[in-house]
Amino acid sequence: MKSSINSNDQEITIDMLEQMNDLRVTDGKIEDILNAEKGSRVPGEALYYLSLDWTNKNFKYEQDHLHPFDRFDGSKPISVSMEDWRRWRGNRNRLSNLQLLEGRSNGSKNNMRLVDYYNDMNDEQKAKFCKEAIIPDGVSLELEHFDEFYEKRKAILTEKIRALLG
Repeated sequence: MKSSINSNDQEITIDMLEQMNDLRVTDGKIEDILNAEKGSRVPGEALYYLSLDWTNKNFKYEQDHLHPFDRFDGSKPISVSMEDWRRWRGNRNRLSNLQLLEGRSNGSKNNMRLVDYYNDMNDEQKAKFCKEAIIPDGVSLELEHFDEFYEKRKAILTEKIRALLG
């Protein structure tokens, strides 16, 4: 990129940018963002930009698992095959199972099952939570349905990230 700028009299043009493969938004690059795991910079930044319309700059937010990480260390649900359980355990720490949660709320959620956390809310809190955490409509929040939850949320995040990146 630097040599292109230097050879173009220190100017950047739209044509120059469109020719740069590194700057193109591709399905593979979006998939890389979705596969990023908690603790790396990528999911934190993705969640930050996806949450700009509701976050408050005066609060500290943390990356949190929607379905708690530790729930995948215990015994698997009876209805889930061992192969699926291993795949779910591999996905538990990826962006599609992460949300931004204000620090105090994160402390109170702790290791609570997602469905229990949701059911402890009143209707107004539930609506706010579903909007802010980008919860897919009509999907079960029970761990037994993690795959459906994960894939539907991943599809929504894919579209939102694509829209953000243009």
